[in-house]
Amino acid sequence: MATIAAEKGSQSDPLKWGEAADALKGSHLEEVKRMVAEYRTAVIHVGGAETLTVSRVAAVANRYSQAKVELSESAREGVDASCKWIMDNIDKGTPIYGVTTGFGASSNRKTQDGLALQKEMVR
Repeated sequence: MATIAAEKGSQSDPLKWGEAADALKGSHLEEVKRMVAEYRTAVIHVGGAETLTVSRVAAVANRYSQAKVELSESAREGVDASCKWIMDNIDKGTPIYGVTTGFGASSNRKTQDGLALQKEMVR
């Protein structure tokens, strides 16, 4: 009988919201400890097996934090491949939204200085 009830429960809750809600009950002390430890990490690795979390982003964003950011080799390879693609298409004269053109309503405008445009966007 319990098996039938469990099967029926999973059919009525296919996304397992009830299970997720049960996991959140009680103390969150261990989760808070994990987040504080992540926040205090000296080096934040981006890409590869590491994922960005709220605490890692906060550590990098906080100007008083000493956290450094390092790009994983696999992520570096992806950045290099993207950079090569952009440079190849710039050389071909291909319009690239936000690189060789403006943004939004200005997207029909071409720019001759894509590097300056990118620097301005980061600011």
